[in-house]
Amino acid sequence: MKNMAFLEKNDSKKQYTRRELYDLVADNSNEYTYNSFNWDLKRLIADGVIFRHSRNSYKIGNANRKNYNPEYSERAEAIIAFMEKNYSDTEFSLFETSMLNEFLNHQIAKNTIFLYVEKELSDFVFRDMSELWTENILLNPKKNDLSKYWKTDTIIIINRISEAPHGKESRYDTPLEKLFVDLIADVALMNMYSKSEYPEMLRIANDKYYIDTKKLFRYARRRGKSKEIQKIMTDGGMEI
Repeated sequence: MKNMAFLEKNDSKKQYTRRELYDLVADNSNEYTYNSFNWDLKRLIADGVIFRHSRNSYKIGNANRKNYNPEYSERAEAIIAFMEKNYSDTEFSLFETSMLNEFLNHQIAKNTIFLYVEKELSDFVFRDMSELWTENILLNPKKNDLSKYWKTDTIIIINRISEAPHGKESRYDTPLEKLFVDLIADVALMNMYSKSEYPEMLRIANDKYYIDTKKLFRYARRRGKSKEIQKIMTDGGMEI
């Protein structure tokens, strides 16, 4: 792949079409075909040099912005291993509330693990995990259930919404585009933080990591939260 370092000198806020990006690159090379650029574009996106903003819309990466790759606790890793061994064909994703701490002013001290599983299999996963784990496990809890049964290190199993965004490194990762919709859509997750902190959390996440706007709002529409997120962004003067 040719050296693309010069791209970082261009406006990181401007949006480019694929053709415009190619023209920008081609101006710096006499012999560089559009087909070659299409191959290079995949690596540029993976390396964070270029970010996909929406359909046929790209931005040149900010050196301070990167892809979001969550890190898991040992307990979460054990759950992932359990799912991959016993439900290898199942779509699932996992999230820990401790992961929110890098975006929060008021830190979460008591971790909770959220496991999103296909609706048809959530009962079976709950049954099998309850036989193996001594930790408290809840299945699609209501607000009253949380007040009665939630405690530190609880595992909460929730029905996964179809067509929910996947992680980039691993399909079970919870990408930010999914997280920031779930944070205002799932009753159980909403009880884990102060909603007043949501706008600042979103701003911090957007400053630090790349967020795919198209993916975010597609999932938000599916959960009936697109207008709420758009208002939060507008009120906070955020441009994603």
